[in-house]
Amino acid sequence: MSEHTTSATTRPSTRKRYKRIAYGLLGAGILALWVGIAVDRFVLGVALYWAGGLGMGLVQRFSPVELYDERDGTISRKASENTMNGFAYVFVLGAPSGLALEESGLVTLPGEFYGAMWTLFAVFVVYGSSVLYHKYRT
Repeated sequence: MSEHTTSATTRPSTRKRYKRIAYGLLGAGILALWVGIAVDRFVLGVALYWAGGLGMGLVQRFSPVELYDERDGTISRKASENTMNGFAYVFVLGAPSGLALEESGLVTLPGEFYGAMWTLFAVFVVYGSSVLYHKYRT
């Protein structure tokens, strides 16, 4: 008799199951945070949120199967590229346009505008630093 081997279809379903558990724990943590805020138990909500995030990390770290394959990597890379390009347009066109409109007296920009522009600037600094790090590290 031959040895029993796991069929090829078992592995993707196992991967899906562990992904569902991991994201379910994170979702439960997020839901607990919202409920904690709603019932004025913010610290408890944050603790449960962190527990859900930690649980997700533990499932990803210690699951018996690899949760993400090269297809997931490609999807993530394309989504990241689209996200960064979209925010680049918002930042490159929005910051000078908003400042020009305010300078001309047509609009008064709220403080949130400046916070958003500094946040986008920080995101691109971190992204550029990460690109440079990975480019010259290998």
